[in-house]
Amino acid sequence: MLSFNKADLPEKVTLSGADCFHLVLDKHAKKHGAGGNVMRKIFYFSNALEFTRIESLLKSSAIIYWLCNIKLKYGTPVSPPFWKYIDEGREIILLEHQVINESEIPENILNRNITVTSERFIEADLIYYPSGACAFVLSWNHILLDAKGTSLLFEHLNQLSENKAQSFDILFPDIEKKHSIVAHIRNMYKIKKFVRISATAPVSSVAYSATKAGDGKTSTKVISFNADETKQIHENALKSGSRFGPTLYLVACCSHVIHKLNQQRNKAGDLWIPVPYDGRLRGAAGPVISNSVSFLFYRIPQSELSTVLQTVTCLSKQMTEQIKNEIPRKYSMFLKMMRHAPLWLYYFLIYNTNRGVFASFLYTSTGDNFNDLKSLFGETIKNINMIPALTYPPGLTFVFLKHDELLNLNIAYSPEIINNNELVLIEEKIKKVLLANH
Repeated sequence: MLSFNKADLPEKVTLSGADCFHLVLDKHAKKHGAGGNVMRKIFYFSNALEFTRIESLLKSSAIIYWLCNIKLKYGTPVSPPFWKYIDEGREIILLEHQVINESEIPENILNRNITVTSERFIEADLIYYPSGACAFVLSWNHILLDAKGTSLLFEHLNQLSENKAQSFDILFPDIEKKHSIVAHIRNMYKIKKFVRISATAPVSSVAYSATKAGDGKTSTKVISFNADETKQIHENALKSGSRFGPTLYLVACCSHVIHKLNQQRNKAGDLWIPVPYDGRLRGAAGPVISNSVSFLFYRIPQSELSTVLQTVTCLSKQMTEQIKNEIPRKYSMFLKMMRHAPLWLYYFLIYNTNRGVFASFLYTSTGDNFNDLKSLFGETIKNINMIPALTYPPGLTFVFLKHDELLNLNIAYSPEIINNNELVLIEEKIKKVLLANH
């Protein structure tokens, strides 16, 4: 039963610059026949959720209904792409699964794609285990929601389960203010130059240039840290000088693992890593829809990979300089400007600027967005996992998620890039580096 007035839903939502960048990543995935642009959030519960109740709650959500009834309209040189609300009465489909192995997520869920031509941009699954436990999986196309938007979506679902009033104001982005075209064009050339210099060859990537994608499969490996280990990692980050949270320490540790892997492959070199930077104002309650992120770009020379502390210092200097020069804001301006370019030209410019290297590897973190999320649908959450959209190449993403003061690391990878022996090395090395007494 609908708990909202469909007439209140926006007929048009313009794609943000970051949304359009994900259109480029979607094209990139299609070109290489691997990955995709689907994000998945997995919630584990000790007790089974009632299927009909969860289905009813999902169908009562205005934002989920909107995501099931929109169509992508590509832009023109004078107008950016937008989502058109078509209201064909489609509701979300919740599928039910019975799985024998505890906590396992079926491959037919993990590798189910949601493209820009799909009827619905969001899907849901309930998985029941023999122990009586269950998992709820929500999947969506990354073009529509970023990590913070996702956390806001689950807050919205919790409010629905508590019969609290909903405000449409925070669900959808505000109408953008117009800016000087000349200023955008000047900024575009400055940012293109900055990124080109930052990513200039040679850069070492985990992806072999000659590697061909196989069946597009995304594999994952979850590494969980207990309370003592999580505390140790946090203290290590503080001691290392990682500023504004543990991100720089985590990036440094991942970089050392990849450097070790590349050394074994006899292809070690400088590393180049774009790291998401939340563009929302601190404490902002919205919007849910649209990606509101920019990036900081880190280049780590081989000479700065001798120790983790040395690498953190290297990253800290770059972060300070980029924030001082407003690189995240300027890169957001660049992304907004590029919305007016045809997708093929946009892809060519991004690919050419980066010399074909999207990253040595990818890193992302939900920060504390889910740390305090104790329940969903009125039920206590046992654990949370996130499976990212796997950009290929490079075909390897480290995802850090903190829930209930416990840190989890999900390694998403393409089997064509990381073989079983290399995955074991990565797992052993990342644990050792993160927990080491530097």
